[in-house]
Amino acid sequence: MVERSPIPTLLTVTDEHIVRYANPAFCGLPVMPPEAPAGARFTSLFHGAEALEALLDGVFRDGVADVAAEVALACPEGTAFHGTAIVAPLLDERARKRGLVVQLLDTTAQVTVRAREAQAARDAKEANEKLIVAGIREQELAERASQSAAELRALLDVMSQGVTVFGAAREVVLVNPAGRAMLGFSSERPTLDDYRRCDLRHLDGARLDFEQDVLSRVLGGEPFAEEEVLLHLPGGAVRHIVLSGGAVRDARGRVALAMNLYRDVTQVRELEQVREQCMSFITHDLRGSMTAAMYAAEVIGMDRTGYDPQVLAGKIVRSLSRMDEMIRTLLDVQRIRAGHGIPLLLGACDLVAIAREVIDDLASFHDQRAVLRGEACVEGVWSQGELRRAIWNLASNALKYGESGAPVVITVEKTSEHAVVAVHNEGPPIPAEDQDHLFAPFVRTRAAMVGGQRGWGLGLTFVRGCAEAHGGRVTLVSEAERGTTFTLELPLDSRPHQRPG
Repeated sequence: MVERSPIPTLLTVTDEHIVRYANPAFCGLPVMPPEAPAGARFTSLFHGAEALEALLDGVFRDGVADVAAEVALACPEGTAFHGTAIVAPLLDERARKRGLVVQLLDTTAQVTVRAREAQAARDAKEANEKLIVAGIREQELAERASQSAAELRALLDVMSQGVTVFGAAREVVLVNPAGRAMLGFSSERPTLDDYRRCDLRHLDGARLDFEQDVLSRVLGGEPFAEEEVLLHLPGGAVRHIVLSGGAVRDARGRVALAMNLYRDVTQVRELEQVREQCMSFITHDLRGSMTAAMYAAEVIGMDRTGYDPQVLAGKIVRSLSRMDEMIRTLLDVQRIRAGHGIPLLLGACDLVAIAREVIDDLASFHDQRAVLRGEACVEGVWSQGELRRAIWNLASNALKYGESGAPVVITVEKTSEHAVVAVHNEGPPIPAEDQDHLFAPFVRTRAAMVGGQRGWGLGLTFVRGCAEAHGGRVTLVSEAERGTTFTLELPLDSRPHQRPG
């Protein structure tokens, strides 16, 4: 089924991501070289593949399912290729992690509906041939068919995509675990009534009748592919599901089995929404600073009385400094997304003095809520400017999202090998499901988005990149009883941790 799927799919093994298999759709991508990829490292397949190495490492290490990332690559002829990389763990029949499933969806140009339907029909027919059991095949092939069905069932059990197979009489033949979980089925043997009760809707909100709009089409011999719908769950959550379907016919041309494939793209859609919102905030903030600088420059140029040129020049400098800070953050995050470290200008500095400077800056618009604790002096070799930005991001977030009026405590301490900066605030904890992705670019907590708090979704990405560029790390502990604490741990001398060049 993977081999004949229209979705470009590649399977890797080991933590070095050695290519075990790539289906024809993957080999046919315009970025792929003509030679067979099996046995090669993923990052050596095509120019730009190394940009996905961190994503593959994270999924293999943490075992999270269906992690997606946008990627921009270059084809051999020089044209641009844009795609969405979806990475999921590859498990064996005992749920042991063996490698990764990598899908690289080409978003450069849309495939025509007619071509997708024709390909989906062929894929569904060929895949379902493995599901035909002894009752619909010749007796002498029964044992072989049964073995093939068992192998396919084992494959379906470890797939992250949902799969449902219906018989010609509309009975449910099988539903894999991912399908049951995605649709919220508690029974291991769902029935057609369970599908009828699913609250499926079109993107415009109109109700979708599963039996009429999905099953009847497939059993009638009409294949379809990549149709996005909304699934409203009983708890109020809404999931974005992409449906595909096809049928297999017997020797007389009658439909014998129908297959329905569905995958959850909610996380991808949420990421797109947050990214659009964050880009809107970025544009607004940049234009605001630019407008302030332009206005002050125009007043100086008109030589109006009552305006002090020195004061106006100071406003221009401050506006340009804010714009420079914004642009530096965007560039640094882009370097992090591309897999490059943040460039550092290392030198001797005092971490306590940096934290005190951040507190002084924040006091002008947050009163005196930020307080400093810990040692009187913690010296080391770091990049003072980047650490100031990292601590400022953590402290301003704590003041913005913490309990109103409660103090934010910045603690700076030193161990035998490390310097530690902890930023703590009281207030509601960060949900566990948000903590898993909080350091990714353009990611904001649901509470921040619902509460209307402005933000770019890039601050914590920079903090993590800054920590790693210094050879350190950033951690998060958030509990209802203890509040929220971000901890920045740095080696006392970051020079040995710098990349060559």
